[in-house]
Amino acid sequence: MKNDPMKQTSRLLTLLACGVVFVLSPAKSSADSGQSTRITDPKQHQRKGSKSYPYREKADYILKELDLKEGDAVVDIGAGDGWWSEKFAAKVGAKGAVHAAEIEEKKVEGMKKKFAKLPQIKPYLIPKDGTGLPENSCDVAFFSQSYHHLNKDGHVAYLKGLHSVVKPTGRVVIIEKYTETGLGEGTHGTKLSRLAAQAEEANWVPVRLELMTGTYHYIAILAQKELFPPEPKRKNNGKGKGKGKATAAAKPLIIDVRTEEEWDEGHIGSAIHIPYDEIGDEIAKHEKNKSRKIIVYCRSGGRAGMALKTLKGLGYTNVENAGGYEDLKGKLK
Repeated sequence: MKNDPMKQTSRLLTLLACGVVFVLSPAKSSADSGQSTRITDPKQHQRKGSKSYPYREKADYILKELDLKEGDAVVDIGAGDGWWSEKFAAKVGAKGAVHAAEIEEKKVEGMKKKFAKLPQIKPYLIPKDGTGLPENSCDVAFFSQSYHHLNKDGHVAYLKGLHSVVKPTGRVVIIEKYTETGLGEGTHGTKLSRLAAQAEEANWVPVRLELMTGTYHYIAILAQKELFPPEPKRKNNGKGKGKGKATAAAKPLIIDVRTEEEWDEGHIGSAIHIPYDEIGDEIAKHEKNKSRKIIVYCRSGGRAGMALKTLKGLGYTNVENAGGYEDLKGKLK
């Protein structure tokens, strides 16, 4: 019996339709980053998962955020039983290193036995005030619910110490309980605002701060501040503070420290305007070379004298009080 062309066409269209549905069906993802923050269910942020470490169920997402490569070196600070160290070892491979750091000798010995066949995992006893690792030895410093266990009031100093251990393009990754949620402040976590302030004081820049849905924990990823150089100075447009034309580096910087009203009535053409009581906050915006010659003037020399004292206190070594504006009009341009 011959095949019916109409039935064959119908079967083909059915298969194609099934194929299209299969291809376009979205795969379930464990990642938080990139997903919509729209709240479709009032309960979607309520805590789920295990009692102590609910964020471990987000391991795939966390490992994706770390983006570890073969040969990378990680220090797992407060490694515990090595749960994360084992996962890192699979990513960095035999050429990499996972420094599984613990302050308890018993836990260190336990990890040595547990990971005897994974030589890239290197359990060791960590000092309380730092990692004890060589300079530029790590791509990632990782804290899993251990940051709040650092010495009281020693968090900023610890983060500062990581600058020498973490490579220039390396990162600090911190997972902590977001104490503003759920059970409240407690002791087993860190306020997000406190962590951000401590990171900034220690010259780390948060490149990601994200709450992991259903865990009451957040992940913070910090990068070296040196990767964020200052923005180029804006050209002086003659409006407001800093009025006047920009001067060449080789020429003295002339600063009028009078009021804005006095400035508007007349000033030295090449001068910039910084009131004497603002010079301490504003001078670095105009000149960071502390050996460049700076000339300050006012109406009679009194306010210029106070400005000179402030500048010298800031380390500017070549400062001159030129006195009053009326006497200078014919001398300075």
